[in-house]
Amino acid sequence: MLPQHLIEKIEKVCEKHKIGDKHKTEITKRVQESYNNAKISPCEAIGIITAESFGEPSTQMSISYFENVIVKANNKISIAKIGELVDKLMEKEEPIKLHNSTEVLPIEDFEFYVPSVNNKEKIEWKKIVEVSRHKSPNKLLKIVTASGRKIIATDNHSFVTRMNNNIIPIIGSNLNVGSIIPSIKYLPEHCTESITITEFIDLPKEDSAEVKRKYRPTKLIPKNLKLDKNFGWFIGAYLSEGNSIGGQFSISNLDESYIENARVFIKSIGLDYKEKRHHRGFAESRDFIVNSSLLAKFIRATCDTNSYRKKVPQFAYSAKEEFVSSLLKGYFDGDGNFTVSRKMIRVSSNSEKLIDGIKLLLTRFRIFASKSKDHKQHYLMIPYKYAPIFLEKIGSDIMYKKKDLEILSDLAQKNVLNNYRDDIDMTYNFGNILIDISRKLGLHTRYVNSASSRQKIGLTALSRHRKRFIEKSKEKNIDISNELKIIDQMLCTDVVWDRIESINYVDTPHEYVYDFSVPGLETFTTFDGIITHNTLNVFHFAGVAEMQVTVGLPRLIEIFDARKSPSTPEMKIPIKSKFAKNAESVSLIAMKIKETKLSDIAQEISINVAKNTIEIVPDKKKMRELDIKPKELSTKIAESIKLMEMKDDGNVIILKHKDKTIPLSEVYKLKEKAKSIHVKGVKGITHVLPIKDEEGNYVIHCAGSNLKDALKIEEADHENIFTNNIFEVYEILGIEAARATIIKEAGKVIRDQGIDVDVRHIMLLADVMTNTGVIKGVTRTGISGEKKSVLARASFETPIKHIMNASLIGERDDLDSVVENVILNQPVPLGTGMPGLIAKVIDGDKK
Repeated sequence: MLPQHLIEKIEKVCEKHKIGDKHKTEITKRVQESYNNAKISPCEAIGIITAESFGEPSTQMSISYFENVIVKANNKISIAKIGELVDKLMEKEEPIKLHNSTEVLPIEDFEFYVPSVNNKEKIEWKKIVEVSRHKSPNKLLKIVTASGRKIIATDNHSFVTRMNNNIIPIIGSNLNVGSIIPSIKYLPEHCTESITITEFIDLPKEDSAEVKRKYRPTKLIPKNLKLDKNFGWFIGAYLSEGNSIGGQFSISNLDESYIENARVFIKSIGLDYKEKRHHRGFAESRDFIVNSSLLAKFIRATCDTNSYRKKVPQFAYSAKEEFVSSLLKGYFDGDGNFTVSRKMIRVSSNSEKLIDGIKLLLTRFRIFASKSKDHKQHYLMIPYKYAPIFLEKIGSDIMYKKKDLEILSDLAQKNVLNNYRDDIDMTYNFGNILIDISRKLGLHTRYVNSASSRQKIGLTALSRHRKRFIEKSKEKNIDISNELKIIDQMLCTDVVWDRIESINYVDTPHEYVYDFSVPGLETFTTFDGIITHNTLNVFHFAGVAEMQVTVGLPRLIEIFDARKSPSTPEMKIPIKSKFAKNAESVSLIAMKIKETKLSDIAQEISINVAKNTIEIVPDKKKMRELDIKPKELSTKIAESIKLMEMKDDGNVIILKHKDKTIPLSEVYKLKEKAKSIHVKGVKGITHVLPIKDEEGNYVIHCAGSNLKDALKIEEADHENIFTNNIFEVYEILGIEAARATIIKEAGKVIRDQGIDVDVRHIMLLADVMTNTGVIKGVTRTGISGEKKSVLARASFETPIKHIMNASLIGERDDLDSVVENVILNQPVPLGTGMPGLIAKVIDGDKK
């Protein structure tokens, strides 16, 4: 089913150009086909499907070595520099080396996951299938958003943006100030109940000389610490008010409730403490001091020390909600401000890493904070619309802060319903949905005209519109459920569409730049919160594992039903060793194989309605990349559309039909035909992916199949070309080759499912399907429909139809096979059921 906005667009175009119902139906059908072909399933490897696998080296899209990324490994979330992580992985296993010093490493055997956004704007954990690095260009692109988040990447690194209620990729060089990219607003919860101290520091044995010498009278701390609210508060308090030197650490605060919380935790782990009041500078101070070398060592190992280096401990990101909530409470009760006059919650620190960690923890509760910096401090600002969530989920134990928080919460609840304005948490590029709903309900569009014309609206204002729409729809009994689904997706998003404030080129900070490959929308998230994309980077072994190929039961059905073509045709074209000198030479061969259509090398294909002509603007850069000459392109177009007059001035190709009275609807058809003109490569081969097999030979995996033309490729090893299109094999190589393909394909599917089936069963089926010299499916119109027995045919499908037809012509069933005898519950003609028993009956009286 087409989305409503596409249906309406078709209606408008047809009305504008006075296209009749017959042609409108055809246009709708073609749009439906294009829409279905463009759909992306949640697990589809979009990197493969959309990648121009073998462009210039500039197609490598990566981010800076120093960009921190969010990664989950061994069920624990951690923050790591992408460069350090990839380098370590490549030290353990040798990467695949490609052209331009690019190195890639498939990591299917490693369990690394990253937060990734899906088409519904929801965050989910997706597995990394490969990592890569390549030489850094001299300049990188630095992007800073309105919320203060930033990222450094190559200018051809891919991001994602929002357009027509869809998430689409966009190259960094095409971004401008004012463009929008997503930042994470919600990190899905992943609970860790406790931690073991020995993961971070070494604990001596209780009776060792080291303990006697160094740690007495201080007691040992527990080896396992529960990630509960007391521990969480203690970590937050240390991050805001704590200090650690040598075997001692302290927390400084005058508030009694704050110090009491510290006492509760320290008592719970069996340690002693002392308190001191004194004057530092001009003000009274109060220190809560604990002498414990082990605890001080643990705190420094996980949280660091010094106000410029403090950080949120890694285990906090995986901790359960009560730990995270209490950590944030301890931190904001120490350093936070709840400012009623400025309607804002604010916190500051000398450590940017700490501020970024707090910012990420806030996303556990769907609280989105903006970041800023002056010459000394880093700040987090939380809009007061989040005050109700902050009060409910985090709260405060300091009375005057709690009172201010409650006032902010009350203000938010009142103003959100009336006149609250979002400056950061907005949605963009949503089309005419608000105007369409208003018109459908008979409402004045003036309330939504401004937002619709600007194509941006705050989520709070959108929520108010939604409430008004629902009330009116109930009052008028008008169904707007489909429209509300779009509104709800906009409102329930897990991201903030962050406006770009500045874009600048900066010097590269490292020799290499790095990237991840992730299935789905190909996105992962930096520690600063920006969700980034990597479309053009999956084109080798790891990518092949993710290619969308029909497997399992659906594939078995295709095989045994003898479908004319598989739903996902594929080919494997081995390259002769004399042509496969290196990866670059194989890349060039792959470029020759991949089909190129006119739409692939045209910047624009449009219709000049006034002149009734089709205007094609070739992309000269792509033509150079694919070695397509302008004259060659003109020839291909002229051969494909023979009824058209063509003018080519080198920049624009103009096509005009010889029949000047041709209706505009026919011109539209010719335009669609022009898009699919075959320019270069093997027809049907939409994507190519070269890999090395286990024996070190190069094989080009192809999406699509064309065995006839593939056998003409000079560089191909013709004897070992494989296609999963059984009918193509039959037409080119004959019935025996088709039989072998059925056995091979069916056996592979069954083995991949972990099922052990004797190959002779598969061979029997293949023989039955091919013994007549043509391929017949195991269907009611194939071999099953040709069975001699009426009951055998009826047992497969449509039994009533078979029995009625047999009755009408008086067909006889001799019951000489297995199925019909089983149906009638009598011995089958197998084994001891085969022979009949002949006996001579002797009359007893005549003995």
